[in-house]
Amino acid sequence: MKKIRQAAKRKKEKERKKLFFFCNLEQALGFIFFILVIYVTIWVVQSVKDWMDDPERVLLSQLTLSGDLTFTTEEDIRKTILGLGLPNTYIEQDVDSIQEEILRLPWIKQASIRKQWPDRLLVHIVEYKPLFYWNDLFLLDRDGEMFSLPLDRISNLQLPQLYGPEGKQKIVLNEYHRLENISNQLANNQLKLSIKAAVANERNAWQLFVKQCVSNFCSDNQEMKLLLGSEEIEQRLLRFIKLFPEIQARIPKNEKIVVADLRYENGIAVEREKIAQ
Repeated sequence: MKKIRQAAKRKKEKERKKLFFFCNLEQALGFIFFILVIYVTIWVVQSVKDWMDDPERVLLSQLTLSGDLTFTTEEDIRKTILGLGLPNTYIEQDVDSIQEEILRLPWIKQASIRKQWPDRLLVHIVEYKPLFYWNDLFLLDRDGEMFSLPLDRISNLQLPQLYGPEGKQKIVLNEYHRLENISNQLANNQLKLSIKAAVANERNAWQLFVKQCVSNFCSDNQEMKLLLGSEEIEQRLLRFIKLFPEIQARIPKNEKIVVADLRYENGIAVEREKIAQ
């Protein structure tokens, strides 16, 4: 009878243990330890996040600027970024807003921004490359894209000048290239007409300002204005370049051609003046 009571007692104790889902004390302690590990992990992650979000910590305070830079300075980029307000933390800083603000600088063509842990901002810049002046106010790159630069950064920039109707810069640029190619193809070691400026009006009437270059030396005293009109522009320039040596040979040595009117169907009219001694 005693053995029966002991067996029943052991059975009840076993059932009581199973109510807590553990077979023994070791399993219970293991479960408690597991819960503690999860809790500590969550606490550490949250603490790190709070530390990173603290505006007094991990501010993006370092700047690395890269790219083929001619006109952009680090100070330009710093001022632009600071114009957005106080610097943010690594997590909170929106690189898209920085990129958008940098692209407001009129000579910046492309900008890529990324963050580097813990406090560095990496900025890569692609600038427009100025090849022409446009209407004395803007610059053009090789594709005819219009932009501007601070005057103090282009004071020593020697570029051909293009003039034309507003919004027609790409058309004018394309025609300029065709005229320049004609001049270059017919150039030789003794003579080349270098186009320094081109003007096209609303009626597409063209004027070129060229310098006579001898042995790659272009004299400021040998500048001429060529009146090409609005028709057969390329053919008229071609005709003038071919006839120029003959025309020049007939000009007295103390005179120079200042204007050549090529709008005549069967001839060329020239205007001359004395060479300053």
